[in-house]
Amino acid sequence: MILLLLVCFGTVSAVHAETLFQRSSVLLQQLADKAPLGDYSFVVLGDSRGNDAVFKKALSVAATYRPLFILHGGDYSDKGSEEETRKFLSLVESTVPGIPVFVVFGNHESPTVFEKLVAPRQYRFGSKRLGFRVVVVDNAEEELKAPELSFLREELVAAPKATFLAMHVPPQTSRWRGHTFTDGAAELERVIASSSPVQASFFAHSHVYDRDLFGGKPAFVSGGAGAPLAWMSRYGERVYHIIVVRVKNGRASYQMVPLK
Repeated sequence: MILLLLVCFGTVSAVHAETLFQRSSVLLQQLADKAPLGDYSFVVLGDSRGNDAVFKKALSVAATYRPLFILHGGDYSDKGSEEETRKFLSLVESTVPGIPVFVVFGNHESPTVFEKLVAPRQYRFGSKRLGFRVVVVDNAEEELKAPELSFLREELVAAPKATFLAMHVPPQTSRWRGHTFTDGAAELERVIASSSPVQASFFAHSHVYDRDLFGGKPAFVSGGAGAPLAWMSRYGERVYHIIVVRVKNGRASYQMVPLK
């Protein structure tokens, strides 16, 4: 097992690399040390529960873009069991063994199992060399509480110019209605609007693809990696897909790729 320093909630502790997050963190640093400084990509997808065939397709298509990492927006399981989680991890490790995968805590996950095998419920990762950071926050209970907002604000202090946010449930907006959260959404919007390093926010939970502005920055709903597509939605496209994010000279561009 690999020993590394894990930074979580501002504390540093020596841990064994037993979770997907820890293994991916080690691999990400190895890849980031070799990646071109001004041009790299990553892939965003979410809600893969219940359809391993589509999820495997999503991972395989993601791999063709040679991403620095894959960000999963949560809900890889139906009930959050350890059996489901180990099956998910096995599929990930057999399909994209050389690509770091970071997972957001979703409402279908078990906190105990998730923290044991997958990741902390909120964390950050990134690369000083490449100048990017991803901040992952837990809002799976359809609210963003004061501790989570405090964690987010702390992580945005002195954040690099290519910073991205990820959480499972989208905020309620004039466009996004249903499968959203309201408690803490206004505060989140103010945090994003006042933080110039934040380039985009990624959400899942609703089984569609959609893009909008939130806090004046691009915001995405990506819930099309295998879970049953929304049979009806007031917004977005009902399509299995991934999002390819390309960061060139510190600025990101975004491409939704349907899974044919």
